[in-house]
Amino acid sequence: MSIPREQAPWTQPPRRRVLIATPVSERVARLVTRHDAARLRPELATRPTGLADALVELRPHTLVVGVNAVDGPALERWATAVRTDPAEAGRDRPLLLVRRGTSLAAVDLAAAARHRIEVRNTPEVNARHVARFIVDRLFDPLGHAPGAESAGAATRTDRPGVLGLVGAGNINSRVAREGVARGWHLAVHAPSLAARPATVALWAAKHRLPVDRIHVARTVEDVLDAADLISIAAPLVHDGPRISAGMIDMRHVKSFTGRRLVSVSEPHVFTDRALVDAYDRRDLEVVIDNAPRFLGPVRELLAGRIAEDGGEPRRGFTLCSVAMHSPACSNDLDQAFLAVVGRADLDDLTGNDLTGNDLTGNDLTGNGLTGNGPKDDRHDLADRRGDRRGTGRRAVEDPASDGSAVDKHDVVVVGGGIVGLTIALVLRLRGHPVRVLDAAPADRADPAAQGTTFAGTNGRHLSATETLPQADASRAGVLDRDPTHGGWRLRDPESLSEPERAWAGAFEQCADRPGLHAVARDLVIALNRLGLRGWEHLFALADGGDGLAAGCGLRWDARIPRIYLGPDDLAAGERLQRSAGGRVVRLSRADLVRDWPALGRSVPLPDGVREVTAAVEVDGYAVNIHDLATVLIDRLRAAGVEVRAGTRVERIETDIETDIETDIDGNLDGNPDGNGNEAGHEIGNGAGSGVRLHLADGSTLRTGWAVVTVAGRDLQRLLGAAWPGAGAVAHLLGLSLTLPNPGLRRPVKVHAGDPLGVINVTLSADGARIHVSGGFGYLGTAVRAAADSGVARLRAVFEQAVAGLFPTLRRPDGSVEMLDVRVCERPATPDGLPLVEAVADHGGRVIVAAGTNAGGTVQAPAVAMLVADLLAGTPRCATLAMAGDRAGLPPIRS
Repeated sequence: MSIPREQAPWTQPPRRRVLIATPVSERVARLVTRHDAARLRPELATRPTGLADALVELRPHTLVVGVNAVDGPALERWATAVRTDPAEAGRDRPLLLVRRGTSLAAVDLAAAARHRIEVRNTPEVNARHVARFIVDRLFDPLGHAPGAESAGAATRTDRPGVLGLVGAGNINSRVAREGVARGWHLAVHAPSLAARPATVALWAAKHRLPVDRIHVARTVEDVLDAADLISIAAPLVHDGPRISAGMIDMRHVKSFTGRRLVSVSEPHVFTDRALVDAYDRRDLEVVIDNAPRFLGPVRELLAGRIAEDGGEPRRGFTLCSVAMHSPACSNDLDQAFLAVVGRADLDDLTGNDLTGNDLTGNDLTGNGLTGNGPKDDRHDLADRRGDRRGTGRRAVEDPASDGSAVDKHDVVVVGGGIVGLTIALVLRLRGHPVRVLDAAPADRADPAAQGTTFAGTNGRHLSATETLPQADASRAGVLDRDPTHGGWRLRDPESLSEPERAWAGAFEQCADRPGLHAVARDLVIALNRLGLRGWEHLFALADGGDGLAAGCGLRWDARIPRIYLGPDDLAAGERLQRSAGGRVVRLSRADLVRDWPALGRSVPLPDGVREVTAAVEVDGYAVNIHDLATVLIDRLRAAGVEVRAGTRVERIETDIETDIETDIDGNLDGNPDGNGNEAGHEIGNGAGSGVRLHLADGSTLRTGWAVVTVAGRDLQRLLGAAWPGAGAVAHLLGLSLTLPNPGLRRPVKVHAGDPLGVINVTLSADGARIHVSGGFGYLGTAVRAAADSGVARLRAVFEQAVAGLFPTLRRPDGSVEMLDVRVCERPATPDGLPLVEAVADHGGRVIVAAGTNAGGTVQAPAVAMLVADLLAGTPRCATLAMAGDRAGLPPIRS
């Protein structure tokens, strides 16, 4: 009997293994089957003993559960099995349990702590879906009371009254917002609000609720006495000062004179007598929604009464498991747990992983980059596809029968920006023959003709919290306001295409998904941290090795101060920086005056003048990005990699079923047939190549694999409207100014708020100039000229702020002395995560690495590692959260 794939032995190189022991959507199930690092066992959700046995057998490092009961003995067996595994000797890899959802009531948290198992849930992710369920049941005009078929017997919810809320978390806050919008007043009971009345205003502000509509009830009984409708969404707590188990008893049910009660809490918040009395009250509509295993005891309790009612609960009393079972809710929960799993996956990696397991001795001078190192024994994607078809035939054959050639394929990287160049370098370090095609001309004289890396000014900052997902709650409606009012709108909304409107709509939805935003932010921080570790390896800072920074005059500044405007922003910023890890040092206003004497004290912004308060200094680098990219190009060429400028790829085609026979002994100079690259000729590695790149000059380049790093309109053009990620990457415009240095000795960041975001200040290589970049404006996928008028307004706001930051550069007329002004297109996704995936429609031979949300520089080494592993056929679980069809991306394709 063949072993089911989910039970097969782990075959990938030593890395974090993931067991998913809960049902997931068909989409995620399909993705997981392609990853050797993950196993899907949904049947274990209802088999606690089977789960414990599987943990011992499979020894995963990450366990994903839903409503599974995970007890202490199971956790102990799991921890022991992994930590006594000889393959884990010396690794001490952290164990992680991820709850696909919110409640942790079924997990023995004390046992998890004893066995050093980190437990994470995905709070708030399901809140909007559960809240919608509650709202639909509460405000249904007919309801389900006996006789509700007639209008006279309907439960009246059209006349505003008092909406009672037991619990003030993410679910009920959304219910409250809906109730207020319908004209209802609120009676709220939550221990945190009752204990500290001063927090009510903060709660109301956070959830955009009017304080004058809110009454905080001291007890549950007070809420039921006052309310016409009740929503119960409180966590189940069995002990401590905020115990909720049994908090609703028969007295409360009897005192409630309203007509409708909806609960999504575990039924244990009711006493048994309260449930019986609620059932017996025929005038009361009750909906209790939860997992089937929690509803089972309720059905047993009411079995006699249900039997008397014909075998089904009476009309108006509903036990169901519906609130979290909509496709949209399932997709959000899947994306959330994949992001948590991906973060753990990335945190395991080091900068040394750039070169893979067998090529760690390579340096960056060209030595060791020739591809003549030891043969890599890992199979590539084509090999794995051949294995899955059961043909027993390799999809790729070495051209040399004596085994002297490295089993690698020719790879073309489309896009010569910092991400594309870093990917090319990492692939070359791993032994792949690579070439890079860049549409921009080699002459950098016209910034408008360049991509993101060279179009902006010669400065970038790299830190753990660089370019975090933009769509948070504070940015609700930001695309509807122009820059003079703190918004990102650059174009007339009527001029947006359907895909551009879809992107804007997805961004607005992401701003109202704080749970997904939180896990996406954590994943981006992990991606940034891995990128920093990768750059440290490439720069060879620690050991003085012959890295990128050696002998090339490249300026990089370690440690970056982040200046905040106002005490609240400072406190929030410092919390974020400390949560991201690394060394965080508070700098006072006096420190800023001493070390950055040229900085002004106040910054004029659309919402008023803001005062420079203080700063926190964090780990990171400030680099001259043009110089860094040039160094990368030089090192690649020294290693025999062709970097061809002025070469535009118009279209990509793939022969999925064709065997690849790649000549890797040379042909990296772009003239493999010796006839030059003339229009109409096919160039490449001979017949049978898997990917054909149709170039703008009419020629065709054939290769084994293509890695696409371009974005926006170019990405849509190359992959077409049928690709699930079509329309996912749009462009945000930013501004870059080059100014005389007013006396700065170090780089600095200023958190200015919208529409400027974080203003980055970087010194030129000689220190004579400063490069200042900032600003956000939504361009979409149109040409830049479509936003000229909006850019002019954004520039006016930016220059006014810069004049406040550097008062000594201000001219008598109030303008700023500027040496250069540039507009830069930043590729962005609505949810703030990049796209990194092997495109299924191209048989996995086309890999997309795009949409880095202006974080391409810091993330480049991390993205390169993910691409290299995709190319090797050993994809990391982190890429599951970066797929083109994930939740949070536009639902309408281009």
